[in-house]
Amino acid sequence: DAVTLGNHEFDWGPEVLGEMIAKGDALGVTTPILAANTWPNADDAGDDALEAHFESGRIQPTMIQELDNGLTIGLVGLLGDEAQSITPGVRPSSFSPMAEAAALAVEELQAQDVDLIVALTHAGVTDDPASSPDELLAIEVPGIDVIVGGHSHTPLFAPKTSNGTVIVQAGAYTRYLGQLDLVFDGEGWQVEAYTLHQLDDSVAGDADITAAVDGFVDALEAGPLDELGYGFSEPVLSVPGDVAVQACAESGLGDYITDAFRQQATAMDPEHPIDVAFESQGVIRDDFIAGETGVEGFSDVFRVMPLGFGSDDVPGYALVDFYVTATELADTCEVAASISPDYGCNYFVELSGMRCEVDMGKSRFNRVVAVDLLVEDEWVALDTSSNNEGLYHVAVDSYVASLLSILEGLTYGAIIITPKDIDGEVVVDLGTLVFDKDPSTEEVEELKLWEALIGYAETLEDTDGDGVPDVPASYLQSAGRLKGFE
Repeated sequence: DAVTLGNHEFDWGPEVLGEMIAKGDALGVTTPILAANTWPNADDAGDDALEAHFESGRIQPTMIQELDNGLTIGLVGLLGDEAQSITPGVRPSSFSPMAEAAALAVEELQAQDVDLIVALTHAGVTDDPASSPDELLAIEVPGIDVIVGGHSHTPLFAPKTSNGTVIVQAGAYTRYLGQLDLVFDGEGWQVEAYTLHQLDDSVAGDADITAAVDGFVDALEAGPLDELGYGFSEPVLSVPGDVAVQACAESGLGDYITDAFRQQATAMDPEHPIDVAFESQGVIRDDFIAGETGVEGFSDVFRVMPLGFGSDDVPGYALVDFYVTATELADTCEVAASISPDYGCNYFVELSGMRCEVDMGKSRFNRVVAVDLLVEDEWVALDTSSNNEGLYHVAVDSYVASLLSILEGLTYGAIIITPKDIDGEVVVDLGTLVFDKDPSTEEVEELKLWEALIGYAETLEDTDGDGVPDVPASYLQSAGRLKGFE
């Protein structure tokens, strides 16, 4: 009936988002888009394509739907404040606070005497009601009857209730279809039933949709994938079992990803080897699922890290590299230990080339008790004293690098990580940090995150002789690079 915008809709910028919506419209998409706290910039041509959809009414803050039984449903679309903070691609458009926009929308819908108000939010829930965005919204803005949420990827198998507002979420990746049945008892709305229906291979795909997807795959094969030199299902690697992310905990997949970053960047520029590679769990979007054969095709690997784009207009965020001090290196572990427990798994940091020990009983921002670096296959204690003036070469994806500045605000100044060049000079323009996999050319040749995963696989042995590299069984579980975190 309606959708709202999330933070990753802006990965390619508001202008491309506007073009995407126009393309969808041309293909017959008519689903209303609701966005009450997204604001195009009238004075900047950089988001005119998105602005046109607001001006035409294609995107609206609210809508009213009348059911066959005569009841009227008021809907509003909202992007959460935390989600806004990790949407660097929104510029030159902007967002306003979620609660502020919600209050105006509720007032408007109540003035039109709707029977039920539903907020579609991309804000999320947490285990702690005191920090749970959707629950806080219900408290700050009375009058919302139902919140259907996203962003935190949380499958709620039972509804939450806050200030009389029913809150539901079906997780992510269409693994579930949420069904909420409400009845009016004469005084208010009550939950009659709530179910998350699991969507798996036991549910037959819609024939028309399946045919459309097949057509998209054919178009990819004949166009972009042909240019990249890959086939959609071309075997890339084989896994001995599911290599998966463990939410808010070190994972075998996180180890593989960061090992790939470190190995690939070092192999391409051996004169400047990478000491440590990092990745945020929020950027990892899928697992290596073994299935019946264990073989992962190109599309399976791409789905693990599909987000974003770069200056070359090729899908996928690029790897960036820069230098940090020993204290800043240790603070990366502090991000996982002190920020992710309060702000969610998006802030949990996977790492390669370094291991940390933390004490979760200590106060926030003071939980890292030991850090070791992997130096020539030996673990060596990192000197974090003021006497250590050395710099350490790190690699991370461009999206995470663009968000390093928010750490200072989240930690009240306790954690500040400032990218530097090899001489220790602070880098102001983060665009200059993109790793160049081929310095011999004039243009910067970006190393995409998904490309690093494939390149690393190509260095692995084909143990069973089937022509496909085999991921070692050690990646089925974590390697213990973050000790003491629970």
